[in-house]
Amino acid sequence: MNLLWNLEKLKTFQKWILVLTSCFLAETACYLVAQKGGNIFSVLFLFYLPLGLSAVLLGMNVTLILVGGAVILACLNLWAVSAPTWYFVTFISGLTFNYLCWFRWTQNKEFQQFHYQKAQEELDLSINDGHLANDKVKIAHQSNLVKIQRYTALNELARSLAMTFKTQDVVVLLIETISKTFMVPGGVYTLLLFDSSVGKALHAVRYSVDTEMEVRLNRERLNPEEAFNAWVVSQTKTLFIGDAANDFRFQNFPTENKVRSLVTAPLMAGNEMLGFIRMESCFPMAFRQDDARLLSNFCDLATVALEHVALYRQTIELAITDGLTGLYVQRYYKERARDEVFRALEHKLPLCLMMIDVDNFKSYNDRYGHLVGDRVLKIVAQVLKETVRTVDLVARYGGEEFSVLLLKTPWEGAQTVAERIRQKVSEQEIVASQQTTHVTVSIGVAELSPTFKDIEAFIDSADQALYQAKAEGKNCVRRAKPAATHA
Repeated sequence: MNLLWNLEKLKTFQKWILVLTSCFLAETACYLVAQKGGNIFSVLFLFYLPLGLSAVLLGMNVTLILVGGAVILACLNLWAVSAPTWYFVTFISGLTFNYLCWFRWTQNKEFQQFHYQKAQEELDLSINDGHLANDKVKIAHQSNLVKIQRYTALNELARSLAMTFKTQDVVVLLIETISKTFMVPGGVYTLLLFDSSVGKALHAVRYSVDTEMEVRLNRERLNPEEAFNAWVVSQTKTLFIGDAANDFRFQNFPTENKVRSLVTAPLMAGNEMLGFIRMESCFPMAFRQDDARLLSNFCDLATVALEHVALYRQTIELAITDGLTGLYVQRYYKERARDEVFRALEHKLPLCLMMIDVDNFKSYNDRYGHLVGDRVLKIVAQVLKETVRTVDLVARYGGEEFSVLLLKTPWEGAQTVAERIRQKVSEQEIVASQQTTHVTVSIGVAELSPTFKDIEAFIDSADQALYQAKAEGKNCVRRAKPAATHA
């Protein structure tokens, strides 16, 4: 039975090869004996061997066909040597008897049990293969669900960033989405920007064990000279570390912060690095290569969003600032001044407005040229920005005329600021046509009163004081008439 079981383990083509080979050997033996004039009768019984193999390996139906083929071949051999008739009868009877014996044996309980056991084991193997296939399908399904969730988050982030116009909002939205997307054990997520226009290194850190965004300063992670960060800055490509303890690039680096696995991807705008996004964990193998590729996609979105914010900020600045002096334009200045007037009246706060004009600018401009005239306007604008506070509003009102709104400032304080502006402008040395020249300004100052009807009346009051300063010799400061006259 063990021999049969070993034979049953053969593949179908192997079984056929074994049976046909035994038939070929029997036929060859008969042919050789016949050619040499030997006793072919005894050799004919070699055909019983393929008969038995076929019955065991291929089944009785195939064996019946082989028996017919063996009879034909044997008869041809016997006829070729003119064998007696009883040779034919004996051989055919023997084959028939053997076939009947094998047929009866295949019907007994032992043989059926053998085939049942074989079928049962084949069924078990099929069931196990089915379970393995089902497990693979489940794993693939779970993997696809994770990919769908991640790329859905990527898509939603792209939509949200398209409607974000502040750098800080972009930073928080990015880190919040990334931390919720990856959510690895002990995960820390950091964003560092190198953009100087931001004024400081923006950052956001979120620990995966928390439920809310946590924004705080972490000097070690935000240090561009830290080993991991320095590598990304120098290589300008994504850094992936499965286990820092076994990474030859950082074996001599003392990991005081216990970083074991890390992914850092740069924010590249062309050849310029705007910053990088860093994910790290205190556990080894917390990230995979797929995480590094996905983080690169997040960085691409972040770069586009930051460029979008910068372009939006630049567009706004161009719309509200004067291209020559960098001061607010008249339209924007009047809108802001109107809001400040309403706020000052509502809360009873002091407020003063100055109208400033460069004396004899037309003749100066005609004499020395427009380029020198533009330089004069830039110098006056710079004096204004340096003299007033950052909360005050400064605008180029038109031509050589400027305006300043001094918040929470009464007349006395405004007079002091105006005199300081007048003096600083007169002290400026302007080289024109190889000679040193000077310019002066006339200033009119109005103090806010509830009797002003609107911002235009407030500005007109300061403008009238400016005309008075011009009429009284220029290079001086004059106060507007009492507000009651504008009621």
